[in-house]
Amino acid sequence: MLDALTVKYQPSATGVLFHNSNADIRIVLGNVGSGKSTMMIIELLKMAMLQRPDKNNVRTSKYVIVRETYPQLLETTFASFKLWLKPNQTTRRYTMSAPMKIRWTDKLADGTKMGAEFIFMAVAKPEDYENLKSLELTGAFINECGAMDSEIVSAVFSRLGRYPAPVDAIDEDNPITRVSLVMDTNPPEDDSWVAQVEDTTPSGWEFFRQPPAILKDQYTDSGYKLNPKGENFKYIGIGPKRYYLDRIPTLTSEQVKVLFEGQYGVTSSGKAVYKRQWDHDYHISKAGLSLVKDYPVILGWDWGAGGESCVVGQVMKSGQLRIVEEFFGDNIGLRDFASDFVKPWLKDNCSGREWKIFSIGDPAGLSSHGLSEKNRNYFHVLNDERVGVFKDWFTTAPAPSNHIEMRLNAVRHFLTTKTNTGSPLFQIDKNNKMLIKGFNQSYEYERKQVTGRATFKDFPCKSRESHPHDALQYLSIFAHPDYEQLKKHTEFVTQTNVRTLSRDITNYG
Repeated sequence: MLDALTVKYQPSATGVLFHNSNADIRIVLGNVGSGKSTMMIIELLKMAMLQRPDKNNVRTSKYVIVRETYPQLLETTFASFKLWLKPNQTTRRYTMSAPMKIRWTDKLADGTKMGAEFIFMAVAKPEDYENLKSLELTGAFINECGAMDSEIVSAVFSRLGRYPAPVDAIDEDNPITRVSLVMDTNPPEDDSWVAQVEDTTPSGWEFFRQPPAILKDQYTDSGYKLNPKGENFKYIGIGPKRYYLDRIPTLTSEQVKVLFEGQYGVTSSGKAVYKRQWDHDYHISKAGLSLVKDYPVILGWDWGAGGESCVVGQVMKSGQLRIVEEFFGDNIGLRDFASDFVKPWLKDNCSGREWKIFSIGDPAGLSSHGLSEKNRNYFHVLNDERVGVFKDWFTTAPAPSNHIEMRLNAVRHFLTTKTNTGSPLFQIDKNNKMLIKGFNQSYEYERKQVTGRATFKDFPCKSRESHPHDALQYLSIFAHPDYEQLKKHTEFVTQTNVRTLSRDITNYG
């Protein structure tokens, strides 16, 4: 118990397990408002108070608290520390200049004295990692670790166990009572390093997942109810109903899944391109999709700076567009991408005379010369009668238009229409993770840097997911049942003429 400071803290069920863990590296994943950061702060204070006194009867320790930017540190983590270790300009002194610091020197009831220091650092750029290398630390806390690269863990952990030095310790062989790295995060993407750690937790680590704040409930107006096992409800100022349930209508289903249900997914400050048309549960096929004989196979291609992508689909008799497979190559070159990834899959799944293949690519490829293909454009790489990847099989033609709104409208047509039997006109196999990730959020309109009402740029921003989505758009333009109507609708809405190429597939060899 402290003379000058009393901390009243009631840990959640997850908190009890977390605080009792002996793992060197601990990570807690949970929804927003679940008390994760408080859990981390209390653990650092606990570690500081349990540090063995040195020869001067001082419990000396030093910790770093890391997040991506200083504004994030100042507005969230640093502010949260003040709630638990209130500044008083004597025994708890705060330094606001970068790097921000807290120095804690209270006297404890057992006659010992605190000598703890907490350093707040923004770590996002290579030079920030260099700054870490100068620190000698006892422990650390990485706030929202899921938003950072995995390298941050080794960079921070390598600085721990270096303070206090043995020279002032009563037991020079054991100067530090506890060395630990603690981390918290909202759920990042399902292919993140955090998800990998949860799936296969390394030796010396322990992973804690908090229960979700809400559960699905078909009998409520919002479709959700509060989870009786949700944590930190008592300490949410406006109450859990207003904080979670009342905000559901303002969020996308993907945001609800990540922020409130605590599941892996994508959130962003941008606006999802297909926010009003895409439904995660409705458009993803409940069963795996595969190619069906007697129906043409359609390939959509995107290429150039940022990577190569190919999407494979079919239009069924009902008019339903099925997306069976996606391919993405991170700047490996179109020839290697098509030869090593796309062609082997096509040979395994649709080779033979009974299969008809239509292949449609980004029209910009007519004037773009491949980096490794001298005097050749992207269509030559696939079609050339001497060296084309698919020269004896099928021909890839440019999509009839590269108008962005026309491309988006082609996809929207399939997302918003049903077949005659009431089934969705668009279905995608659940294994097409990049396309699905883009639909959920990461294929988005970037928010403009202006104050006031939220406004967004007119074109989707470039990302890894934008390339398969561009390929899907070229495929969808070709698959659309009424190209001229699609063109007229786009021109009417945008008040711009749509430049059209020939829809005939010709050999560009």
